[in-house]
Amino acid sequence: MKIFKIKPYLLLFLSVLSLMFLRCGNIESVHEQYLNGEIIYAGRLDTLTISPGYYRAQLEGYTQFLGNSNQIIIEFNGTTQTFDINNDNEIYSVILPDLEEESYEFKVTTQDIYGNLSIPQVVAGFVIGDEFISDQDPREIIGYDFNPDGNYVNFSANAESEYVIFTIIDYENEANEIVRDTAFFEDNRLKLRDFKPLGSISAKSYVQSGFNGIDTIPLPTMDKTLPDVPYSELDKSYFQIVQMSSDNPGNFNNANPELYLFDGDGSWSGDDTFSYFSNPGDMPHHFTIDLGVMTTLRKVKLEMPTPSLSAQNNATELQIWGRDNLEFAETSSNTNAAFYNAGWRLLYEGAVDGETKANNSFLISPTNQVRYIRYRVLSTVGNTNSQLTEMTLYGQDTEPLVHDKSLFSMSLMPSDNPGTSYGGNPSNYLWDNNSLWSGNDAFGYHSGENAVPGHFTLDLGVTTQLSKCKIHFRDPNNFSGNNPTQIEIWGRPTLEGGETLPVFQSIGNSVLSDPVTTESFENAGWQLIVDQSINGGDLQTIEFDFPSGPFSKYVRLRYTSTVGNQAFQLIEVELSGYGAIKD
Repeated sequence: MKIFKIKPYLLLFLSVLSLMFLRCGNIESVHEQYLNGEIIYAGRLDTLTISPGYYRAQLEGYTQFLGNSNQIIIEFNGTTQTFDINNDNEIYSVILPDLEEESYEFKVTTQDIYGNLSIPQVVAGFVIGDEFISDQDPREIIGYDFNPDGNYVNFSANAESEYVIFTIIDYENEANEIVRDTAFFEDNRLKLRDFKPLGSISAKSYVQSGFNGIDTIPLPTMDKTLPDVPYSELDKSYFQIVQMSSDNPGNFNNANPELYLFDGDGSWSGDDTFSYFSNPGDMPHHFTIDLGVMTTLRKVKLEMPTPSLSAQNNATELQIWGRDNLEFAETSSNTNAAFYNAGWRLLYEGAVDGETKANNSFLISPTNQVRYIRYRVLSTVGNTNSQLTEMTLYGQDTEPLVHDKSLFSMSLMPSDNPGTSYGGNPSNYLWDNNSLWSGNDAFGYHSGENAVPGHFTLDLGVTTQLSKCKIHFRDPNNFSGNNPTQIEIWGRPTLEGGETLPVFQSIGNSVLSDPVTTESFENAGWQLIVDQSINGGDLQTIEFDFPSGPFSKYVRLRYTSTVGNQAFQLIEVELSGYGAIKD
C-alpha cells in the first residue's frame, strides 16, 4: 500500500480553505451595513461652551468644522429644541430661553441640508435666577475722605462682591442737581464734585450672571445721606473788599463789586454793573478781601459770565493768597516774589475752565488760619480783562475775630454812667490789655456808690455780629463788693434815636439815678444780645458766648446787680465777633 505524504504547506492551505467554507454564511453579514451606502456625518460645532444667564443660557461654538449644517438640535431634561444656523461668523451662538435655575447637561447635534446628523456632543452648564441674585452683596459705601485734592466716597473691597461689575452712584450737588458717576470693579473710591453736605446719595450695583455670564442684573438700590464736610460756606455778610493801593478795584465799565460780588446772585445778563470787572490790560492783577473771620480756607467757588454770551474775560489761571493781618502786607510789584516778601502765603494756584464753564470751584489744602485773602488772576480767555459775578468761600475751624481794642471808644450818652468815680479812667484803661487791679481805682471803670443798676455805651469802631465777651474785675480775695452778679449787653448799629432816659446825676463819688428800664432800652431800638449771670463773689474773670444776634457797632453794657449792690467796677473788657465792617 502506497502512502502519500502531505506537505506541511499544503496542509495549511487545506485548513484555511475549510475554514472559509465553514464561515461563508457570515460573509454577507460583514458587508450588510454597507449595502445601503457609506454613513455620512454632518459637520459639527467645535469647542462648545455654555454661558450662564438670568433664567436662560447661551450656547456657543466655533463654525470651522460646521460644513453645510444648517440646524442645531439641543436636548436636555427630556426637552428638545431646534434652531436654524444661518450665520457665517466664526462663532455661532444661540440663546436657550425660559430655563429653570439649575445645572444642565446639553446634548448637541447638528444636521446638514441632506438630513445627515453629526456625532452628538455633551456640554455642561448652569443657569442663574433669583436665588443666585439674593446671595449677591452690593458694593457698600464704607466712608468718605476729605483730602486736599478732593472729597471721595469709598467702597468695600470688590472681593466681597465678586460678581459686581459696576456700581452707579447718584448724589446731590450744591446746585441741587443729581450728579451720576460709575464705580467699576477695580475702583475703590470715586471723587465727589461739589456735593451737597447732608444731601442724598444712592448706590445701585449691577452683577454679572456668573463668570462669563451674558446678563447684567441690578441689585436693590442703597440710599444714604452724604456726610457733613469739615468746612462750611462762610457768611458773605462779613466780607469786605479792602482796596489796598496795589489792588485792581474791579469797577471798570461801572462794575460795582462791593455791592454785587457777594450778593448771592451769580447770574450775568450782559450788565457789567453786577460784577467785578478789572481795568483793561492789567494782567496779572489782584484784589484783597477781608473775610471778617479767622478760618482755614478750604474751598473757592467762582461764577463768571456765561461763556455762550461772553467768555473773553473769564479767568483761565489764578492764585489765592492768604494772610492773618495786613501789617506790612502791601506789595511793591505784582510778582510772586513781592507777595512772599510781604508775608502772603500761596494757598492755591491752578487752571480754571473759564472758556466753557461759567461756574468753577476748587478745594484748597488746609494750612494756617487766615483773615485776608488775595484773589490774583494770571490769565483770562482774552488775556486783557477779568470778570467775576459772584465769589463763594468755604472755611474750616472758623473763629470770630478778637476785635481791635485800639478802635474802641466811650460814647458818653446822657444816660451813661461815665465810670469815672474814685478817679476811674475807663477811656484809657478799660481796654489797655492790663486786666490786673493794682489797688488804684483809676485803672478801670468805677460807677460810684448807689449806682446800680447802671450802664455805659461803647463804640467798637466796626460793625460786627458779637460772639464772645471776656471781662475782668477785682480779685475777690481783695474785694468783691463791686463785682457783678448780673450783666446785660445790648446792641445797636447806630446811635441815632438810641438815647434812653432818665439821666444819671453825679454827686461827689456817688451817682444818683432813677434807673433806666428795660422797656426804655427796647423803645429806643436797643436789642438785648445777652443777659448773663456772673459769680463775681468768687471769680475775677469770666468769658461767655453770645447767641447769634444783630450786627452792632455800639454796645451797652448794663450792670443790673453786683455783690454789694451799691457800685460796679470793671478792669478790662474784650469783645469778639464775626465781621469787622468799617464805615
